[in-house]
Amino acid sequence: MAELLHHSVSGLPGAPTLLLIHAMGADSSFWDGCRAIWDARFRTIACDLRGAGRSLRPAAAVTPASHVGDLEALVAHLGPDRLVVVGCAVGAMTAVHYAAAHPERVAGLVLSNPGIRTREAAREALAQRAAAVRRDGMEAAVPPIVDGAFAGCPDDGVRARFVDRFRAQDPTLYAATIEGMLHADVTADLSEIRCPTLLVAGSMDRLLPPEHAEEIKAHLPSAELTIVEGGAHFIPYQRPAEFAGLVEGFMAQHGLTSAAP
Repeated sequence: MAELLHHSVSGLPGAPTLLLIHAMGADSSFWDGCRAIWDARFRTIACDLRGAGRSLRPAAAVTPASHVGDLEALVAHLGPDRLVVVGCAVGAMTAVHYAAAHPERVAGLVLSNPGIRTREAAREALAQRAAAVRRDGMEAAVPPIVDGAFAGCPDDGVRARFVDRFRAQDPTLYAATIEGMLHADVTADLSEIRCPTLLVAGSMDRLLPPEHAEEIKAHLPSAELTIVEGGAHFIPYQRPAEFAGLVEGFMAQHGLTSAAP
């Protein structure tokens, strides 16, 4: 059997299952604040994506297709027939790809700080970041992460914990993760989405501003869009109680809370 992604399962056995897909530059601990709330009602699966945390070390750039294959192997191993997939930022793009590839598994989709594609300016900036961390180490990427992902957020322990974990990454693995997403685009996959979908955008998100979520909604008119005022780039990590409540409300609205979907 191929090596599975490093993961943890928590919450209530037999309850609705949430598959949690973290943002680029993070790991499964990204979801700790939300899981502390959700685990009283749901079953949650959080994993380190390929190249992150304690998961598989990629030999080349980590593409959306490789993430989808890894996630499906994990879900097939753990056994939930149906689940709600929750992703943030690049993790939200991966969630779209997964839902399009495995519609039979996905009862609901929650996309926080979603991007529809890697735009040209972002592609250039990310390519430069990958080159910088390969040359100078992770410290070269800290300023753009702090300035972009935490715009408008307090300089507190939440930010400090993220930056500490971010600095501790292997720069080669982080660069490979970036390089695999330089041409990411979920536009074609949106036409394959049939499940209820919630889009959560941050009004202060400089990296994937609400225009991305609005463009996704134009392709997926049935999706619900919530813009979190003052929300930055990592809403589930930065405002876990608010985000957890939005997800619970969405699941209740679509009948996804009372029994395993």
